[in-house]
Amino acid sequence: MQIPTLWTRETWRRAATPTIPAVYVTAGHMVSEATDHHADYVGQDLWVVSWMPGRQLTRDQARSAMNIAVAPDLPEVERWATRVGLTAAEARGFVAMPAVA
Repeated sequence: MQIPTLWTRETWRRAATPTIPAVYVTAGHMVSEATDHHADYVGQDLWVVSWMPGRQLTRDQARSAMNIAVAPDLPEVERWATRVGLTAAEARGFVAMPAVA
Protein backbone atom coordinates (compact mmCIF):
# COMPACT_ATOMS: atom_id res chain seq x y z
CA MET A 1 0.00 0.00 0.00
CA GLN A 2 1.33 3.40 -0.95
CA ILE A 3 0.46 6.31 1.27
CA PRO A 4 0.55 9.68 -0.51
CA THR A 5 2.98 12.27 0.78
CA LEU A 6 0.73 15.09 -0.40
CA TRP A 7 -3.01 14.85 0.21
CA THR A 8 -4.98 16.81 -2.36
CA ARG A 9 -8.76 17.09 -2.63
CA GLU A 10 -8.69 14.40 -5.35
CA THR A 11 -6.58 12.08 -3.14
CA TRP A 12 -9.08 12.41 -0.30
CA ARG A 13 -12.00 11.76 -2.65
CA ARG A 14 -10.44 8.56 -4.02
CA ALA A 15 -9.50 7.35 -0.53
CA ALA A 16 -13.00 7.98 0.80
CA THR A 17 -14.80 6.12 -2.00
CA PRO A 18 -12.95 2.99 -3.06
CA THR A 19 -14.15 1.68 -6.39
CA ILE A 20 -16.00 -1.62 -6.66
CA PRO A 21 -15.24 -3.18 -10.05
CA ALA A 22 -18.20 -3.03 -12.41
CA VAL A 23 -20.54 -5.95 -13.01
CA TYR A 24 -21.98 -5.99 -16.53
CA VAL A 25 -25.20 -7.68 -17.65
CA THR A 26 -25.16 -8.66 -21.32
CA ALA A 27 -27.40 -11.15 -23.12
CA GLY A 28 -28.31 -13.11 -19.99
CA HIS A 29 -24.83 -13.12 -18.43
CA MET A 30 -23.43 -11.15 -15.49
CA VAL A 31 -19.67 -10.76 -15.70
CA SER A 32 -16.87 -8.58 -14.38
CA GLU A 33 -13.30 -8.04 -15.46
CA ALA A 34 -12.29 -8.45 -11.81
CA THR A 35 -13.28 -12.14 -11.47
CA ASP A 36 -13.73 -15.35 -13.42
CA HIS A 37 -17.03 -15.95 -11.63
CA HIS A 38 -20.20 -15.20 -13.56
CA ALA A 39 -23.99 -15.49 -13.36
CA ASP A 40 -26.28 -16.86 -16.04
CA TYR A 41 -29.98 -16.19 -16.57
CA VAL A 42 -31.92 -19.48 -16.52
CA GLY A 43 -35.44 -18.19 -17.12
CA GLN A 44 -38.44 -17.25 -14.98
CA ASP A 45 -36.51 -14.29 -13.50
CA LEU A 46 -33.88 -16.61 -11.99
CA TRP A 47 -30.09 -16.61 -12.19
CA VAL A 48 -27.37 -19.16 -11.34
CA VAL A 49 -24.01 -17.89 -10.05
CA SER A 50 -20.85 -19.90 -10.74
CA TRP A 51 -19.70 -19.94 -7.12
CA MET A 52 -23.17 -21.04 -5.92
CA PRO A 53 -23.98 -24.00 -8.23
CA GLY A 54 -27.38 -25.56 -7.74
CA ARG A 55 -28.96 -22.40 -6.32
CA GLN A 56 -31.28 -20.16 -8.26
CA LEU A 57 -31.31 -16.49 -7.29
CA THR A 58 -33.25 -13.38 -8.18
CA ARG A 59 -31.49 -10.76 -10.28
CA ASP A 60 -30.79 -8.64 -7.16
CA GLN A 61 -29.40 -11.65 -5.30
CA ALA A 62 -27.22 -12.55 -8.30
CA ARG A 63 -25.92 -8.96 -8.37
CA SER A 64 -25.06 -9.23 -4.66
CA ALA A 65 -23.30 -12.55 -5.29
CA MET A 66 -21.29 -11.00 -8.12
CA ASN A 67 -20.38 -8.02 -5.90
CA ILE A 68 -19.00 -10.50 -3.36
CA ALA A 69 -16.95 -12.17 -6.11
CA VAL A 70 -15.42 -8.90 -7.31
CA ALA A 71 -14.80 -7.33 -3.89
CA PRO A 72 -14.64 -10.04 -1.18
CA ASP A 73 -12.62 -7.90 1.23
CA LEU A 74 -15.06 -5.01 1.53
CA PRO A 75 -17.16 -4.57 4.69
CA GLU A 76 -20.30 -4.63 2.51
CA VAL A 77 -19.80 -8.37 1.97
CA GLU A 78 -21.72 -9.07 5.18
CA ARG A 79 -24.80 -7.28 3.80
CA TRP A 80 -24.45 -8.84 0.35
CA ALA A 81 -23.99 -12.34 1.84
CA THR A 82 -27.13 -11.94 3.95
CA ARG A 83 -29.09 -11.28 0.74
CA VAL A 84 -28.09 -14.71 -0.59
CA GLY A 85 -28.55 -16.55 2.71
CA LEU A 86 -24.88 -16.90 3.70
CA THR A 87 -22.53 -15.48 6.28
CA ALA A 88 -19.69 -13.27 5.08
CA ALA A 89 -17.17 -16.02 5.94
CA GLU A 90 -19.11 -18.64 3.95
CA ALA A 91 -19.39 -16.33 0.95
CA ARG A 92 -15.67 -15.50 1.00
CA GLY A 93 -14.83 -19.21 1.23
CA PHE A 94 -17.04 -20.15 -1.72
CA VAL A 95 -15.73 -17.26 -3.84
CA ALA A 96 -12.17 -18.42 -3.21
CA MET A 97 -12.94 -21.68 -5.07
CA PRO A 98 -12.41 -21.78 -8.84
CA ALA A 99 -15.28 -20.72 -11.08
CA VAL A 100 -17.47 -23.51 -12.49
CA ALA A 101 -18.04 -23.20 -16.24
